[in-house]
Amino acid sequence: MTNSSDYQPAERRRFPRFPCTGAAEIHQIGQCRRLGKVSDISRGGCYIETLHPLPVGTESQLRLTVGDILLDVDAKVSTATPSVGMGMEFMAVPQAQENKLVQIIEKITAINSSPAVLQAKHLQPSSAPVRITREAAPGILAKIIKTINERDVLTRRELIEIVNTIG
Repeated sequence: MTNSSDYQPAERRRFPRFPCTGAAEIHQIGQCRRLGKVSDISRGGCYIETLHPLPVGTESQLRLTVGDILLDVDAKVSTATPSVGMGMEFMAVPQAQENKLVQIIEKITAINSSPAVLQAKHLQPSSAPVRITREAAPGILAKIIKTINERDVLTRRELIEIVNTIG
């Protein structure tokens, strides 16, 4: 009999995901319907942080800007969490856009494998809980609200930066 703590769920993704920061425009019927932030990307899709995700199964056109590379792809919503974001599965990706996607991933992996980044990840894991003191809470909340009002989204990385700066 196996120990329940040894259980590892099977990885469902075909491609590895890479954390990144980028801008997302979600277009439907030729109009920009939503804005968000790209927080990770793979050869098969991306995750977009947005307060107002589209329903699962909705097809749209994405215009993603990661670094200095602009990527235009058709995608379908595969997961959605209200007030958090949505997972997007890329559909038909033309060869020119596929080449841009590869360039984005190559840039991300080159940056993320630098010694400084690896050391920073070792010192402060991304899964570490965010701690907020009662005294710092009003200032942190004000900064969070200001950021969301300005950009419509707030990434975990930005939240941690706000807490570390004010807290």
